Amino acid sequence: MTQASRTRTLKRILVTRPAGQADSMMALLQQAGFTPLHQPALAIQALPLALADQRHLFDLDLFHAVFFVSPNAARLGVAALSDLWPQWPVGVHFLAVGEATARVLRDAGLDAEAPAAGFNSEAVLSLPCLQSLAEKRVLILRGDGGREVFADTLSQRGAAVSTVALYRRACAEGFCWPVPSVDAVLVTSVESWHCLQQHVQANAPLHASLIVAGSARIGEVIRAAGYNNLLVAASPHDEDMLACLIHETG
Repeated sequence: MTQASRTRTLKRILVTRPAGQADSMMALLQQAGFTPLHQPALAIQALPLALADQRHLFDLDLFHAVFFVSPNAARLGVAALSDLWPQWPVGVHFLAVGEATARVLRDAGLDAEAPAAGFNSEAVLSLPCLQSLAEKRVLILRGDGGREVFADTLSQRGAAVSTVALYRRACAEGFCWPVPSVDAVLVTSVESWHCLQQHVQANAPLHASLIVAGSARIGEVIRAAGYNNLLVAASPHDEDMLACLIHETG
C-alpha cells in the first residue's frame, strides 16, 4: 500500500460497495474499532441472456477453462449455469479472479482455481492451465464493458475466446452523503469512483475525506481527478482494505 500522509485518527468509514455486498466489510471494520457506514455508490443489474450467450452456457463442457471475473459474475453465472447443469462437467478449469470469487464457486460445488496473489486478470493469466491454449476454448463470464486485456492475451496464446456479459453496473439511486461527514471512503472499483463523484455535488466532502483505493489502477484514476488525500490498498478485498486503514491509523 502507499501512504498519503502521517498517521492520523480515523473513525467514521464509508463503505461504497453495492447493496448486499458490504456485510463482511462492515463487520470487519466494526471489529477493528471503526464506525462503518454503508452507502452503495454502484448498483449491479442482471442482464438478460441472448441466444448466443445461452448457447455458450449449454456448451460448458466444451471449454478448457471458464473465468469468472468477479463475485458478481460468480453469483450470476452459477445461477444461470445451475439451471442447465444439474451436475457440473468434469475436465473444465473454473477460474476465479480472487478468493472472494472462488468462495462463491466453491459454495456451489465447483473446484475453483484462483491466483495465490495479485487478485486481478493479470494474475489469473499466470495460472498453469492458461499457458498452452492452441485449439482450446475459454469462456469469460463478466460484466458489460469489461476490460479486454484478458481476452486479448488468451487469443494471442491461441485460444478461441467467448464472452458472456451477465450484468451491468449503474450508479445507485438514493445515495446520500453521511452527516456528519466521514473520515475515510473505501472505493473498490473505477466504476464506483465515477458514480461517487456524480453523487457528491461539487465533491467538497470527497476532498475533505481520505480515500482508500482498492488497487493501483483505481488509485491512478482517483489521483488523475485531482484527489491526493489517497491510500492504495494491495487489493479491493475486505482484508486488504482494512489492513490499509489500520496501517494508516498506526
